[in-house]
Amino acid sequence: MTFHELSIYFEKLESISSRLAITEIVADLYKKASAIESAQISYLLQGRVVPVFEAIEFGIADKTMIKAIAIAVGETDELVLQTFKKLGDLGNAAEELKKHKKSSQLSITEVFSDFKKIAETGGKGSQEQKLAMLSGLIAQADPLSAKYIVRIPLGKLRLGFSDMTILDSLSWMLDGTKDHRKEIEKPYNVRPDLGFIAATVKEKGIKGLAKTIPTSGTPILMARANRLSSSEEIIEKLGKCAVEMKYDGLRLQVHFKRQATNDKRKGMVKMFSRNLEDVTTMFPDIEQAVQEQITADEVIFEGEVVAYNPKTGVHVPFQQTMQRKRKYDITEKALEIPVKLFAFELLFANGVNYIHEPYEKRQKETDWDEIWKTDPY
Repeated sequence: MTFHELSIYFEKLESISSRLAITEIVADLYKKASAIESAQISYLLQGRVVPVFEAIEFGIADKTMIKAIAIAVGETDELVLQTFKKLGDLGNAAEELKKHKKSSQLSITEVFSDFKKIAETGGKGSQEQKLAMLSGLIAQADPLSAKYIVRIPLGKLRLGFSDMTILDSLSWMLDGTKDHRKEIEKPYNVRPDLGFIAATVKEKGIKGLAKTIPTSGTPILMARANRLSSSEEIIEKLGKCAVEMKYDGLRLQVHFKRQATNDKRKGMVKMFSRNLEDVTTMFPDIEQAVQEQITADEVIFEGEVVAYNPKTGVHVPFQQTMQRKRKYDITEKALEIPVKLFAFELLFANGVNYIHEPYEKRQKETDWDEIWKTDPY
């Protein structure tokens, strides 16, 4: 499938707001795509080249894109800037400037591969490398394809629909209904990777998703609570239920998988926030505790990170805990604001999936003493 064909679908999707119409158009797109293309399309529809939980971004600014377009069309930066100001969109500017220029048909896979290289390029000289790859793509592309080759890395793909619409579209692709949405959403909750879900449905159908289990390093969508006004209302709604301590901190999902190394304690550790953001580097103290104290070979569990005063041991307000969620000066802040991780939910351990087990059974069969070597608190 060519990227020009995909661009036609992008243009259609931009022009409508009806969710049902969007569902039908995306379903038709999936019908025409191969399994591999379906995965790539799923990421591109999100303006990405990897799942949302992988911290890989394009890192392209308007200034770099203006230069890339100028090189691609053999014009000056000033002309590109003027066209941009006139049309109000760099994608439209690229489309306009590509008219009457030579072009060739690019496949979705070719564009996706170059996009991924651009996103993964970093370090010294990376901007020059990204500029060269972008200008090369735009130079080859037809006008409409150039429009979206520009918009996607800039994060300006204006399609306006959610992951759930894509799941509806995959169901619609199968038989023209949304009847399979729940069957698709269930494995999506365990592995929220639209590329994986789309490629599996395309290649193996709904049955191919049946064996989806938690995978270390891939976050599981976290359950979200709804507030009710009183305990009476809670019992009325839920019936028999449990009451647990509410910690005033940050929700954290921890993944650990032991690796074959000389140090038997060492393993892969990944930590994700409620929004599936990889926050592993932000909590080096929690990572160390997991490395030292986990005895399971593989485990996924959730807990609440709560900061405390190192002098008094008293927990501090949520606002102070939030200061630990940062990208810079992490080591210094870890010493200033130490944290504890209160583990409360086991999702997966040593090959056993606990996600769909009832609460009572999960609690009864969860032996934290077997998972932690020592009391983590």
